[in-house]
Amino acid sequence: MRCSLLAVGLLLATCAALGYAETRTYIACDRPVTCCVSYGTQSVTLQVQAREACEVCVWAGFEPTWAFVNGEKARQGWGRASDGMVAVQAPAGDALWEFGIGDWPLRGDGPPFALRVDGKQRTLLRTSFWARRMEARGEVKLPLGLYRATLIPAHPIPNGTPAPKLRIGGQELADWEDVLAANGRQGLRAKTDALLDGDVGVQLTWADTFTRSPMREILLETAATATPLAKADPPDFGAPGVIVIEAEDYKREGDGGPVQVSKGEHADQHGGASIFSFGPGKGHWVEWEFNVPTAGKYALYARTATQEDYSLRALTIDRKPPFEGAALLQFPGTGGWARTDASQWVWTVFAGADGRPPLELAAGEHRLRLTTVGDKHVNVDVMALVPR
Repeated sequence: MRCSLLAVGLLLATCAALGYAETRTYIACDRPVTCCVSYGTQSVTLQVQAREACEVCVWAGFEPTWAFVNGEKARQGWGRASDGMVAVQAPAGDALWEFGIGDWPLRGDGPPFALRVDGKQRTLLRTSFWARRMEARGEVKLPLGLYRATLIPAHPIPNGTPAPKLRIGGQELADWEDVLAANGRQGLRAKTDALLDGDVGVQLTWADTFTRSPMREILLETAATATPLAKADPPDFGAPGVIVIEAEDYKREGDGGPVQVSKGEHADQHGGASIFSFGPGKGHWVEWEFNVPTAGKYALYARTATQEDYSLRALTIDRKPPFEGAALLQFPGTGGWARTDASQWVWTVFAGADGRPPLELAAGEHRLRLTTVGDKHVNVDVMALVPR
């Protein structure tokens, strides 16, 4: 093919090399056109908007072995124009050309791959390929919990390939680290766990020109399952050895907030105050200090209110989870924020009752921290440690 290098629609680029200036023509056309070009390591993408059919030349720097136009294989309508230049026959209107060297890239529907939860296959994700993009979609049903996502490629991914993006349950995971997965394969693990519940949509997007499917499977591993907190009768504050922790007496907070202290703005507050605006916010935490006069076993209670259907918090004592399941405690919904209705305050038990093992605490000072998981508020009035 020949390409006329008239001034109309001509784009020039000047670069310095070996101490002298070289002028190179990147795009040429003898008709008014609008063009956008992007370059990959072995491919070139050309978007053309033309009023009438015409021939457009673009510099590629190689002689292509394949071409696509508007996502379909182009058997004709393109070819080598001159050294490093490629000519395409652009129709009137919009056209997306992609050409390159090597194997023909994938287009349209591709092979599905598995999504596994804790080692068991739960669904197959459907894949589609476009110019410089792969997309996989599916859906899986999961119990409320925190999940760690790992992508297992089907083959080694070349350096320089953009990082994939996994959108799952409305959360986007795009920050990855190289790991050796439980199945012994090299993988990419998300640095952030995802909070998932119920019917969860899954969408994996990977920007690149693929000649074969890059994915073998996605692994979801349960990092923490929600521990529902049982409603309980109020503890006996007059019993010997009971330690009362007033919510408003917190010592510090971080990664969110600020917590709001309510004095007289909510009904029947223990000690005359409570806290609210505890969350939402990723990782917002509030910490209290308390003294244990005598080492022993203790039950832990809390009085809370929330209009949410539930609210999630992680519990640590002295910066460690005190029992299995403390990483994701599920406070029940109470029907409101207890601003005017005292019955919306509800006691729950964390440990030491309702079949849960008690806390074993040494004598001395301790720190109790609750950390927001997810995006739901909870109001806290008071907590109590009761000897067992």
